[in-house]
Amino acid sequence: MLRYGFFDSEIVGYDEEGMPKFDRAESSDFLAMFISQIISDGVLAAPGDCFQVVASEGMMLKVRPGFGIVRGRFAADTKEAEIEIPKAPTAYKRIDRVVLRVNYLQRLCEIVVKTGTPDATPVPPELLQPASGDFYELCLATVSVNSNQTVIAQAHITDTRYDSSVCGVVTQLIDHLDTSVFFAQLNSFYEEYVARFDGDYADFILKMDSAYQKFYTSLNDLFTGYVDKYNTDYADFTDKMLTAYSQYMQDLNAYFTSLQNKGYSDMADIIQRMSQFETDSEAAFDAWFESVKGKMDGDIGTKAILMLNEQANKLNELEEMLVSGEIHAPLATEDGDILLTESDDVIEAFWYYATK
Repeated sequence: MLRYGFFDSEIVGYDEEGMPKFDRAESSDFLAMFISQIISDGVLAAPGDCFQVVASEGMMLKVRPGFGIVRGRFAADTKEAEIEIPKAPTAYKRIDRVVLRVNYLQRLCEIVVKTGTPDATPVPPELLQPASGDFYELCLATVSVNSNQTVIAQAHITDTRYDSSVCGVVTQLIDHLDTSVFFAQLNSFYEEYVARFDGDYADFILKMDSAYQKFYTSLNDLFTGYVDKYNTDYADFTDKMLTAYSQYMQDLNAYFTSLQNKGYSDMADIIQRMSQFETDSEAAFDAWFESVKGKMDGDIGTKAILMLNEQANKLNELEEMLVSGEIHAPLATEDGDILLTESDDVIEAFWYYATK
């Protein structure tokens, strides 16, 4: 049944004792249940000495003012309280607890001392924290009591208020959202999405692979056709180039052969004519020279003889050039000036030709 609260009640009747009946009345348990759902058990974190247990005189302890929550019930004290530790054991030692307790039997919250059992290795008494029962306890401090001890010092007190396993501080319980249901829905959606995506992706891969194969085949056919055409055109081009080159070499060789033959023929004719000219000229010159040699006197005759000898030497040199195939002559400017080196040597040019 849905419970809710709190609303102002209206009197809807009276019981046998004449007490009014209220339509929105709720018990303290309902309020405690509400508080325990949103606030944790413990003491307030501020001030820092909230319900702190400190030593007083003798076996007395002081509990500072404070505020605490125990199972939805709260306890508050604005004044410092005193509690007494029971008499120390005569043998061994013990550990006592100072607890903040809900007492459902007496319908109250209280701070009491729970006495431990003396032992060589003592342990504190067990805390009562049942799911349901007459008491529920939070431990504020433990106190170590030696045998025959008459004074409790602060060193004997261990503060346990901040130990969440036995007490802790008050905090809100709604510090996070339970997303398990949402996560289950999200996980279901994710799995459905992944399954669908896997199917779509597999179909996409098949289509992409098919499209790629078509593209690759088309591109390969195009490339193969281009290569075949290129090879055919290149082979035809090569054949034409070789044919043209062969014809060119034949024509060039024929031209050089014709030019060489003509050169040999012209050179032989030139040599023949020059030789004949030399023979005829030499004979005519000798005859003429003999006829005039006796008519010349001293220096004039000598000069003429030198000039004639020079011409004879030039003719002999020309004959040697024609026979050897090596022709040379001094270089001159357009004005007829002979070109000389820096050391006044004549600069000559040489031509060579081959004879059969």
